[in-house]
Amino acid sequence: METKIIAAVEAIDEKRAITLVAAELEIGKDKKDIATQLNFALQRVAVRYEEGEYYIADLIMAGELVSNLLSMMGMDSTQLIDGKSLGKIVVGTVFDDIHDVGKNIFISMLRAEGFEVIDIGTDVSTERFIAVIKKEKPAILGISGILTSVVENIKEVIDEIVAQGLRDEVKIILGGALAGTDYAKYVGADDYSSDAIEGVNICKQWLLK
Repeated sequence: METKIIAAVEAIDEKRAITLVAAELEIGKDKKDIATQLNFALQRVAVRYEEGEYYIADLIMAGELVSNLLSMMGMDSTQLIDGKSLGKIVVGTVFDDIHDVGKNIFISMLRAEGFEVIDIGTDVSTERFIAVIKKEKPAILGISGILTSVVENIKEVIDEIVAQGLRDEVKIILGGALAGTDYAKYVGADDYSSDAIEGVNICKQWLLK
């Protein structure tokens, strides 16, 4: 697929992308078709990141650009999946940690791949994690942390998931600077990744088995 909108978003040309989308809306273009193009463009940006041509900052800017374009259309990023979700994932940064750059990139990539993502933000309490898991019944929980001081907080969340009898119902991936074999094993996560693309691939492997 190749369109002017895709090319503009892939190049992270905000002014041109906004102009093109506005023109398509003006002539009554189907919003779902435009959203599909934005989805495809995000995937192209992710490929360029994987190949080392783009950097983290580029991923962030592309994600923000797509969010702005969707807002122009009266849509949001959850509508990129167009009803074809690969599965539901809840993602949040543990309490006492407000970092969200990596989390937001991960979420953008998940949505571009067709996952339904429930973003519960940063500084999320154990009680909030439990309540959302019970309500949304996700296949996967993504829990992130940057500060070493929050390792025990992540462990507390996962221990409570176990105590509530929910652990067998959800896979858990650890993300952020704390993502590593030792930390993942200690807190009780199923896997880990500090790279958004790798994290998405892990989630796809879990749900496409």
